[in-house]
Amino acid sequence: KDNREACYMILYTIACMFNVALDFVTTYATAEKVMEGLGFRTYFGVPLQEVTEFTAKFETYGMQRSLAENTYSYAFPSTFLIPFLIEPFPAVLAPLWVGQLIVRSHPEVQGKEAQEWLGMAEMEMGRYADLLLNAILGVLIFYFPGGYTWMLFFGMAGSHAYIYVFDHIRVLRSIPSCTFASYDI
Repeated sequence: KDNREACYMILYTIACMFNVALDFVTTYATAEKVMEGLGFRTYFGVPLQEVTEFTAKFETYGMQRSLAENTYSYAFPSTFLIPFLIEPFPAVLAPLWVGQLIVRSHPEVQGKEAQEWLGMAEMEMGRYADLLLNAILGVLIFYFPGGYTWMLFFGMAGSHAYIYVFDHIRVLRSIPSCTFASYDI
């Protein structure tokens, strides 16, 4: 089971990073078209449309500001907080309500089967992949000017404090078992 969880965590992180990479490529292309359409210029007065090198275009102030703002918006609260605020409903409450309806409406469901319908799923390692993704997104902000850095990391700290409290309560109150005995993770 530990190897399966480690593999899941690694593959989930890779899949999420691939998604982030596609989002950032799309964001760059959109920002580039917007900046060119609005007639942005480099520090030296050259129109952005005339800049042909990727590095030179990426390092212009307009692109840096736009990409930093998009990175911040992508990370907080969209990735760092909102999914974890929503998570208790589909992951904890909805399965409990469905289990209660099934146990209540089917008198043949009793004993261990009823407990299984009303119990939570076991803890899995997807949470570590989520936190790793958050850390990677936090590091991405360092590619841009520092205006959003402190806000991003305060948002990450607050979000991770909420995640810690949520997981603490979930493990102590809901999770039937939680055993990870390998150092692979």
